Amino acid sequence: MRGALTLLLLGLLSGCGSQDGFDDLRQFMDEAGKKNAPKVKPLPPPRPHDTFVYQADQVPDPFSPRSLKGGQAAAGEADAGRPRSSLEEFPLEGLRITGVIERNGAFQALVVSPDNRLFAAKVGDRIGQNGGVITAISYKGMKVKERIMSAAGKWTEVTTELAKPEETTIRELKPAGK
Repeated sequence: MRGALTLLLLGLLSGCGSQDGFDDLRQFMDEAGKKNAPKVKPLPPPRPHDTFVYQADQVPDPFSPRSLKGGQAAAGEADAGRPRSSLEEFPLEGLRITGVIERNGAFQALVVSPDNRLFAAKVGDRIGQNGGVITAISYKGMKVKERIMSAAGKWTEVTTELAKPEETTIRELKPAGK
């Protein structure tokens, strides 16, 4: 049984080793490939492009922490030694106006802090963590001017308007019993 299996394997291997019968097949495949080859348009020549020199060393890196130079801190906060008001503890976007009071022609804004404390603010008061100053108060809300350092390291003045909610109305208070 073992001998028959060996002879069978040798017969199969000898049949695979002959290359004589495939010459006509190879010739047919070469001719068929040349006759039916698809026509492909040649690629257009590459267009010239403008060169660009990337100069990242001239622009401040937005991902590195900024270091304040000596003169910039003094220019940003002219009165850094003064005592800070309670409204300067909170960021400006965390504060909201709940109402406006007018007394003798002067407006005061009722401002609520994020921890729900109520403050009365007038024009000229300091507000927010960026050294903001209240420049105007009206029935619609108040305007605050802040000095903010830009990404380039320069101080920029920004005016922000805090609007009073529309459902809040100003009522004239009358003493009780009259």
